[in-house]
Amino acid sequence: MGIGVLPILAGLLMASGLLRLGDGPVAAAVSELVASRSAHAAASTATTPEDGIAELLAELDARQAELDERAAKLAVEGERIAEGKTALRSQLDGIEAAELELRELLQMADTAAEDDLSHLAQIYAAMKPAQAAALFQQMPPAFGAGFLGLMPPPASAAILAGMPPDAAYAISVMLAGRHADLPKE
Repeated sequence: MGIGVLPILAGLLMASGLLRLGDGPVAAAVSELVASRSAHAAASTATTPEDGIAELLAELDARQAELDERAAKLAVEGERIAEGKTALRSQLDGIEAAELELRELLQMADTAAEDDLSHLAQIYAAMKPAQAAALFQQMPPAFGAGFLGLMPPPASAAILAGMPPDAAYAISVMLAGRHADLPKE
């Protein structure tokens, strides 16, 4: 039995005892007092402090359950973000490795191209100046200037001397302006 039931039972027992004593005015007054106290006790047991605490605890439990659910969702989201960061880092590492490999390949290609141009310039320098001059007349001036710039000065001078003046002049202008856009310190 709960604590709220005891006052009601006590009141009923007292009322029963008073009724047995008689129907006098004292018995009737005591009976009314006991009945009002029993009703008051019954009304007060409906809203006891324990009920308020229980209600508050139920609200706190519900709130805690909501917070636990939100924390679990945040933990899952945090794991997804961490996995995403790991995947992005892995992709970035792959991109950086590919970029390094590409730079190395481009450097090899540049070196190979420079080696090829240097080798071709040596071939032109080894030719008879009149034969090389005839070839250089067929080339665009910028292209021919690139080769002449790679040759030793005596060989390039002999080739320029064998060319018509306007072609030799165009190549000379290209040679003179090759490094014009380089920054000056």
